[in-house]
Amino acid sequence: MFTTAVKTCMVEALVAGFNALNPTGSYPSSTSLDLTPNSVTIEYPLEEVQWPALFVQFRPSKSQWTGLNPTTFSGSASPFSASREIYFEGFIDFQILAMHSEERDRLWDSLNNLILMNGFSPGATAFYNSINQNDLIGITLLASTVQSLGDTVSPGTPYSPEELTYEATLRVQCVGEAYENKFTTLVSGISAVTVSGALTLVVNTNNPYNPNITQVAASGVIVPNFTVTS
Repeated sequence: MFTTAVKTCMVEALVAGFNALNPTGSYPSSTSLDLTPNSVTIEYPLEEVQWPALFVQFRPSKSQWTGLNPTTFSGSASPFSASREIYFEGFIDFQILAMHSEERDRLWDSLNNLILMNGFSPGATAFYNSINQNDLIGITLLASTVQSLGDTVSPGTPYSPEELTYEATLRVQCVGEAYENKFTTLVSGISAVTVSGALTLVVNTNNPYNPNITQVAASGVIVPNFTVTS
């Protein structure tokens, strides 16, 4: 329900960040302090033109109700629309796929800067602005910590068994809330209240409680007399 939304949010944020670093749109780019990839994707890149690439994965560790009453009601009249928001926690893994060791390392630095340098780097600022403007989920990264899951050198790529791939993975912890889901139902609301039965009034000092009831208005509304006793 929210895993694809998290991945899509991260892809859009990474693209916004790298576009801010490399506004010419020519990828990969190494004309600045940061190297930008050819593609950012939630599917493993199979074509050579997509490399070097960032492969985005999300691993949720918890999902639960949002607060004590997770149901949200909307609408101006009965029946109202009712939906349920979900709170989640998890880990976002950014897997770097490169053809050279230096290319992998520079992409590692670029990605690390996007996460840790918010407010100092135009790329990092665009990255977080994109996350905050997402209308499907609200997500907060643990932006002070980036965990490295190691790096590898492996023979073979999807397009050439003779090439070597240089890979590394960065992990960031996150918490969030899914605003949209696939399940919305209609519920009836209370439109009026009818009171039946009889009310016996105990007035003035015969009433052991304060405020004392002293009169009944012409409309039938009980008018209390607020007093302070010692």
